[in-house]
Amino acid sequence: MYKYLILGLFCLCLSFSAIAQQMLKGRVFENKTRVGLTGITVQNLNSNQSTVTDNNGKFSIKAKLNDMLLIKGFAYQNDTVLVTRLNEMEIFLLPQQHLLPDVKVTSAEGPGMSFYDPYYHGQTTAYQNDANGNFKGGLAFRLHYFKKDERKKARREKKDKENQVEQEIDRLFTPKALAQYLPLKGQDIEMYIVLYRPSVNTYISATFILVDYVNNCYKKFMQLSPQQRLAKADSAASIVEK
Repeated sequence: MYKYLILGLFCLCLSFSAIAQQMLKGRVFENKTRVGLTGITVQNLNSNQSTVTDNNGKFSIKAKLNDMLLIKGFAYQNDTVLVTRLNEMEIFLLPQQHLLPDVKVTSAEGPGMSFYDPYYHGQTTAYQNDANGNFKGGLAFRLHYFKKDERKKARREKKDKENQVEQEIDRLFTPKALAQYLPLKGQDIEMYIVLYRPSVNTYISATFILVDYVNNCYKKFMQLSPQQRLAKADSAASIVEK
């Protein structure tokens, strides 16, 4: 009698263990663009197990209800997710905001204390001295250099940011990437990209949502005859070349 009771309890424990730990599946996207992110680490903080997302942003990891997952990856803000159900989940990560480095103090000995900031023409900013070299208070700046370099720096940062956005748009607006949203193929998808690839300002606007934009442009595209599509595509391509 006891033998069967022990065997039954053992089977029951195995059943509970199987229920407690299951293979949880999910997918990690970039927020706003809904692009699957590759190489993102997903760690179960309760079991300390971890895995990495594949080329489509998909992952699977052992988990149970109320486990806490940590999601982290290069250039994206970390996020944590509480497992409230064991169905396949979707997780969205925000890109990190880049911070400027602090000003460096190169010397800190009395009146001779000076500061070096690489963004100000690579110059040293020092306390003022009189004609005899004695400290008289205040700081010595060459403001024309500062303003000139600040303008250059602002233009450079703006250009770098625009180039990064252009690269991201190029990555999203390819026949392969758009195939998950559109039934177009061959010449049609190529003309669609020429006609409706968004500008940088359109893409970074607060109201831009990739899926909605692609669908709305598709409706406009389908209203055009083949001749109109070709003519508009040729016109758009000539403008880009200029």
